[in-house]
Amino acid sequence: MTAEPRTTPLPPDASSRTYHARQQAGAFADRYLPPAPPSAAYPTRPPRPSAPVRHLPSLVREPPGIAMIIAVTFVFGLIGLIPTTLRAGAAARMGASTTRYWIAFSLTMAVGYGLGLALALYSILTLGLIPL
Repeated sequence: MTAEPRTTPLPPDASSRTYHARQQAGAFADRYLPPAPPSAAYPTRPPRPSAPVRHLPSLVREPPGIAMIIAVTFVFGLIGLIPTTLRAGAAARMGASTTRYWIAFSLTMAVGYGLGLALALYSILTLGLIPL
């Protein structure tokens, strides 16, 4: 037979340690409880700050630039998603907005496809591949 976990809540005036010891030991619960530590043994300490204050140089606080995104996206197309994602993630970790990285990627893709389409149409029309 296995023991089932207790699902009954603790009474409002009992601590977890005392209540479970009394449940297990019955009338001899106080005999099996360890003595409470003296209050002088654990002096109170001031609370620690939640995050350390660091003073970083101003160059470290600037988010990454967009020049690499524009160059890679213009030359390689959708592969520009890789530097865009990496630089947007770095900016997000710094607390900066990631919008400018995605706008740079989108505009460069639009300009690249627009130039490609214009060159294709110009080539087709000048070579006379499609009679008009």
